[in-house]
Amino acid sequence: MNSDVCTCEKGFDFGKPVHELDKFAYFGNDLGAVYSKEKTVFTLWSPAALSVKVKLYATGSDNEAGAGVLAELPMEKTQDNVWRLEYAGDHKNEYYTYIITHKDKTVETVDIYAKAGGVNGNRGMIVDLPSTDPEGWDKDNYIFMPSPTDAIVWEVHVKDFSHCASSGISEKNRGKYLAFCEHSTLYGEGIVPTCVDYLKNLGITHVQINPFYDFGSIDESKNDDSFNWGYDPKNYNIPEGSYSTNPYDGNVRITECKQMIKALHDAGIGVIMDVVYNHTYQGGGSFFDLSVPGYYYRYNRDGSWSNGSGCSNDTASEHLMFRKFMVDSVLYWAKEYHIDGFRFDLMGLHDAHTMNLIRQTLDKEFGKDNIILYGEGWHMGTACARDTQLANQGAVRSMHGVGAFNDNIRDAIKGSVFGAYDKGFVQCGAGAERIKSGILGETCSWAGEASQCVNYASCHDNYALYDKLILSERGGAGYSERFDNLVSMIKLSAAVVLTSRGIPFFLAGEEIARTKFGDENSYCSSAKINEIDWENTGHYADLILYYQGLIRLRKRLDALRGSNEVSDKSNLRFIDNAMPCVTYVVDFEQDGINGHIFVALNPCDYDVRINLADTGLDKNTKWIAVANKHSAGTAPLMAISELALVENKSALVLIDEAAYKAIFKK
Repeated sequence: MNSDVCTCEKGFDFGKPVHELDKFAYFGNDLGAVYSKEKTVFTLWSPAALSVKVKLYATGSDNEAGAGVLAELPMEKTQDNVWRLEYAGDHKNEYYTYIITHKDKTVETVDIYAKAGGVNGNRGMIVDLPSTDPEGWDKDNYIFMPSPTDAIVWEVHVKDFSHCASSGISEKNRGKYLAFCEHSTLYGEGIVPTCVDYLKNLGITHVQINPFYDFGSIDESKNDDSFNWGYDPKNYNIPEGSYSTNPYDGNVRITECKQMIKALHDAGIGVIMDVVYNHTYQGGGSFFDLSVPGYYYRYNRDGSWSNGSGCSNDTASEHLMFRKFMVDSVLYWAKEYHIDGFRFDLMGLHDAHTMNLIRQTLDKEFGKDNIILYGEGWHMGTACARDTQLANQGAVRSMHGVGAFNDNIRDAIKGSVFGAYDKGFVQCGAGAERIKSGILGETCSWAGEASQCVNYASCHDNYALYDKLILSERGGAGYSERFDNLVSMIKLSAAVVLTSRGIPFFLAGEEIARTKFGDENSYCSSAKINEIDWENTGHYADLILYYQGLIRLRKRLDALRGSNEVSDKSNLRFIDNAMPCVTYVVDFEQDGINGHIFVALNPCDYDVRINLADTGLDKNTKWIAVANKHSAGTAPLMAISELALVENKSALVLIDEAAYKAIFKK
């Protein structure tokens, strides 16, 4: 096997071959079906195939009017180890598959590089991509941040977002891409904005959307309440059809997906795409395995499929052509759909070289670190090639510009996700040292810089935050009830996340005490269990205002966010004589102004008084409170000197008076 390092035409280092077929790797940018009015060029990498044909269909399935085979045309193998066919004429909107003969069998498969497809993704489609652009797409702007730590991420599922009637979305668009395009969607008597208008008021900068590529678990031909999170990829480069108004026309899902992204961009909100390259909907029988059997996946020594993902088919990112596929796919979504960032499911199963290559490719196209990248950096067992460095938390320092979720602060805030009744900081004060590590953006631990640390208390996995608190505090009684002591805990949790260095992240609806009624793993539960009930915006208006205020405060104070530049100009020091409270001071410089921030996080059931002389600053320093148990924001709540009262189950944030006047009175 050739041991030389492989590079593409742009000079990127794709690494050394590790599989026998890697020596036939192809690094051209024309894989798939490339359309023009004059011809469509099909290019497939399947170096061991004996013969390949393109099969053309009139429709995306045999159950549609006008269905039929249009042609079956042979492809030719080229000197660069790909199969190619130039199909003369304008064949826009025709559907196609590949018929591949391997040494022991002939199979029909969808092109893994297909950009459009028919219902349920069982045929690719020749697509004229510019014709799918919605009105104004050429003027659509990316949402780039000066630093990843300037992002504030709200995680949502396309169907969750608007499925409930209280969303105010028109019935035909509920659970669809187009729900994001409706405005003035008010529930009840028309007093509360929902959906995108609600997000604008909330102040978040980005939504992370659960998978919206084409996934396998939902029958797109049925317009029903079927639900799945979508972590079962079928066609990586095609939008999911069940979220479109017409899954039979391959153009519609593309256009409506772009409309969703544009609507969010028009609201000033970036889109982070949740991507799942670590496994596919199925292993044997997947379009990857049908195209090049035994290549795209990892196998144990006994020949069984590697199962670090828990889905029985770990993909092999260290194999050059799957590495290339990941790079090509991410770049395609970023360019064609104007995606502002990517969240990698089970990133710890990929290798660090691939993640660095994705970072380098996006940086070359969009500028350094403009596209946000992070993922699940869990340490997981998988049958990867020897000497492969996996992209887990232990490798984060070697992956500049690639972040990872902070499970340390997640479990410290409210107890381990692996124990329903386990308690954390907000319930009983446990985990204070781990809270401190998270406040520092894990830069004293696994992160090389705060921008690599994604801090959170809840996400789509495991219990919703309110449900976890009900379980650990009330034994699981009263999911739909409001408990003010639990609301205080949610506020304290939000204060931990939004005053910590790194990227703050929270599950959609966390700020309205969202419940899934104790369902810990709702990936295929009913849409009713998973939907956001927008009526909660009325029941928890105080909680929403608290999140809004903390978000405004974080946006105004650079030192709370901890970008690399800010970290170099600020000093964060903990005050340890107020335990079990976590208390710290940040000395900072912002826009030529020197100042101090005091933060106290009190998990106790009783109030705590802290002597401000313990900050080490001049005892005559006067402070302005901008967050306490009841309110948060940039408006002054009260002036404080000498002694600070931190109420039970609450946070207190102070800014020295001189800095407050200079920064907030401009």
